[in-house]
Amino acid sequence: MKKYVTDTMALIKFMNGQQVINETIDSIFHEADNGSNIIVIPAVTVFEIGYLFEKRRIPISVHDVKNILDSTNYIEEKLSVDIIETSFEISDIPELHDRLIAGTARHNNLELLTNDSTILKSSFVKCVK
Repeated sequence: MKKYVTDTMALIKFMNGQQVINETIDSIFHEADNGSNIIVIPAVTVFEIGYLFEKRRIPISVHDVKNILDSTNYIEEKLSVDIIETSFEISDIPELHDRLIAGTARHNNLELLTNDSTILKSSFVKCVK
């Protein structure tokens, strides 16, 4: 069983029934639903979903995220001092939320599920392509 970290948009698209980013990442999410992968959801991702839902920009809420966290294949990663410290080692992702999500993946030595072009270009984080 392999573990991955998801960014906000990948999780929103998956939960909204859209193709996530590409076939590879789509299948990783579906395999998690079938018990073959584990998806780590950073606390920052949950925060962003709450904010975007509040602003009526997405149909997915924090409550919806809590529901998938009831599955053993989706786990929450709390924001820790160690993750924050790792995030500030990342110098090529300027946006704070993206850096914290990338820092979560880097700290846990996991690949990140994203389509964010800045994160994909980062030399500090491994992304599924």
